[in-house]
Amino acid sequence: MLSWLNLDIVIFSCFLATNLVLGLQAGRRVKNVHTYAIGNKDFPTATLTSTIVATWIGGGVMFYGLGRTYNTGLYFAIALSAASLGLLITGRFLVVRMGEFLNNLSVAEAMGDLYGKTVRIATALSGIALSIGGVAIQFQVIGKMLTLIFGFQGPEVTVAAASIVILYSAFGGIRSVTITDVFQFITFGVFIPVLSLIVWNNLQDPDLVVHTLTTNPMFDPRAVMGWNPKFLSSLSLLLYWAIPGINPPAFQRLAMARDLGQAQRSFTYAAGLSFLVIISVVWVAILVLVENPNLQPESKPEVVFNYLIDRYTYAGFKGLVAVGMVAMAMSTADSDLNSSAVLAVHDIITPLQPSAKTSITTVRLLSLAAGLLSLLLALHAEDIVELMLFSGSLYMPVVTVPFLLALFGFRSSARAVLIGMLAGISTVLVWRQLMAHTGIDPVITGMISNLVFFMGSHYLLREAGGWVGIKVPGPLIAARQEQRVAWRSFFNTILHPRLYAYLKSNLPAKEGLYSLFGLYVIGATYASFSTVPATIVNTNFFYFIAQSVLLATTLFITYPAWPPTFRSKRFIAFAWPLGIGYILFLAGGVLVLMSGFHQVQAMIFMLNLVMAALLLDWPLMVFLAVSGIVLALGIFQRYVGAIPWADIWGYAVPGYLWAAFVHKLVGGLGPI
Repeated sequence: MLSWLNLDIVIFSCFLATNLVLGLQAGRRVKNVHTYAIGNKDFPTATLTSTIVATWIGGGVMFYGLGRTYNTGLYFAIALSAASLGLLITGRFLVVRMGEFLNNLSVAEAMGDLYGKTVRIATALSGIALSIGGVAIQFQVIGKMLTLIFGFQGPEVTVAAASIVILYSAFGGIRSVTITDVFQFITFGVFIPVLSLIVWNNLQDPDLVVHTLTTNPMFDPRAVMGWNPKFLSSLSLLLYWAIPGINPPAFQRLAMARDLGQAQRSFTYAAGLSFLVIISVVWVAILVLVENPNLQPESKPEVVFNYLIDRYTYAGFKGLVAVGMVAMAMSTADSDLNSSAVLAVHDIITPLQPSAKTSITTVRLLSLAAGLLSLLLALHAEDIVELMLFSGSLYMPVVTVPFLLALFGFRSSARAVLIGMLAGISTVLVWRQLMAHTGIDPVITGMISNLVFFMGSHYLLREAGGWVGIKVPGPLIAARQEQRVAWRSFFNTILHPRLYAYLKSNLPAKEGLYSLFGLYVIGATYASFSTVPATIVNTNFFYFIAQSVLLATTLFITYPAWPPTFRSKRFIAFAWPLGIGYILFLAGGVLVLMSGFHQVQAMIFMLNLVMAALLLDWPLMVFLAVSGIVLALGIFQRYVGAIPWADIWGYAVPGYLWAAFVHKLVGGLGPI
């Protein structure tokens, strides 16, 4: 038998080894800088979505976000939620304007096409500084987390974990980064809801959650919003996360897409997924605050995470927590390492030495160098938040302003752009020295300074250009036309509903899926019967639920053998969604209530939601889920008794959110 310490270390070591093997295996096809940077543009939408979320949500979101939300409530929670808003703005409004940049390998190359070699090199240097700072943040988070979880002292554990990331990122290229990002995304996607359920189960009185949210002034919007340094600091963070920075990894995800349509879907889905992750982190922080309001995370935000480890983890699960947290950090670090190496080779060495042949070996060596530099910075930096904001201030006030203006059709000269860049970085440096006491981050002021000097230089120096429009307007025009058609179709559907045609479009493409669905129901629904108390099992109501589900399941399993009359499209088009709604949501919801929200039953219900999302179009799935749950609540109250609303608050709502989380992971593109 292994001791608990050895078991946790084995779990964590297997995770690191799996990442290394997956990363190196996926990168075997890398032959040149192009495939190292963006692959062959053959990634599925679900994979792109996963890697965007995994890159966007770093380890600091959990490690630092818990402490800040616990300590400041809405001040930090609202600002943190804006991170998903930045992805949404990118997906819905910016991607369709990037047609002329779809074949670029990096944001620096795009800026070079607009304004020349000098601007390209300046953009690359700024992006490298941002990436190295971002990697250092994740390495530092990894070191702090593993020290808290395993009790290791010294830099060795940070060096070991960081070496894995550096190796597979350097030798595997973007394909290894993407594959490991998907694996890491699934890892922390499972870890976060499990952790929230465990914390919830340990609450002595779940009603205290509602009491805290309604009485604590940190969660009162009227008390939070006001002209004070605390709110201004929160507002500056909100703007920092909400403004689409178009950083190097984000631009690479655009370049990896087959077309702008896939890029738009990927960023939009990623916005929803990242919002669910952030809300879940905020939820865990609130639960910890309710369970123990006496922690003091003001000076050390990791106090809250440390409390979670000491209070709720046990042998085996502690290793899973380490895996989940480190996965969040690694998924961001590997993307930043890849982008920094591409910027160094493709946008600095190549423009300065056009005749030199850049080999894949050079890219890998520079990736290793960037990783080692980030590791050194991580081992010597002390403040994670300060490091995050400082690395961001080296990019957004320099690159984001001219690039966003270019996306909206404003073009100028390289001279005006360089003046704006210099003004932006100068403002950041001066602000940090003279105005740090205001609590307002200098990134926003630096961007405003860049905007003023860039636009002012353009008009004062009478540069050519101005609001000339984007060079490839086709995707934008098509997107606007699609929106008009979609609205007309929406209103036409309301005025002239075609229910049968819509339901028929949701039927499985192969008849075998009916039988497979029936087998799933047997394995999931009847496995949950053991969680229902014996006093309810012996009732006629439970007998009816069990027998009706068995009958419906049998019908689906035997569907291929049905007579032709009943296998007609008109019959099955209505029977299919009605059966799914009854079995998964109405009967499934009743079983959840009967079991008293047993953990196994709650997880089965989440799987039911995921199954429905895979089988049906999402509007039909949402309608069936909501109507089935409402009917289940009404029937349970009518035939069994009072509804445990406190349990519903803790399980049903988070359960649905995490089902949507997994639904988006697999693509959410419609019925199978």
